[in-house]
Amino acid sequence: MMANRQNGERTRVMIVEQELDFGLKLADWLATHGYQPVCVRTVDAAIHELSGVHPRAIFVGLGCAAPAARIDIAEVLLMIQTVCPRVPAITISGQPNEDLTQVVFRQGARRFVVKSVEFSQITEVLLSEWSAVPVVTGALSG
Repeated sequence: MMANRQNGERTRVMIVEQELDFGLKLADWLATHGYQPVCVRTVDAAIHELSGVHPRAIFVGLGCAAPAARIDIAEVLLMIQTVCPRVPAITISGQPNEDLTQVVFRQGARRFVVKSVEFSQITEVLLSEWSAVPVVTGALSG
C-alpha cells in the first residue's frame, strides 16, 4: 500500500530510535512502502529536525525501561507535542510494562507498539492515527 502523497512528495515519518538495527529496518520498510523516513538516534537531533522536517507521524523508541529513562521519555513526548501538537507520536518498546505505558499515554502518545510487531501492521497504525479516530489501545503483537 502506497502512502498518500501531497504535492508530489512522499509522506514524512520520523523515527527516533537508539537501536540502530531496528531503526534502519523500520526506515527501510517505510521507504519501500512509499513513505519518506527520517531516522535520528537522539532526542536532541529529533527536536532539532522537527520544525524543518514536518513529519506526519513520529515513532519514538523507548529504549530501556529504567526509571531514569522514563523521565527522558516524558520530556521527549512533551517536546514533540509542543513543537508538533497535531502529529501523532507512536511509541515503540521491546519490553513494555504498565508503569511505562501509563507515562507514555499521560504524555500524549496515542499508540504503544511492541518491537515484535509485524511491519505490515505499521500502515494500519499510521492510517488509524491519521483518520483522527481516537484510539488508545494496548500493544500490537506480531
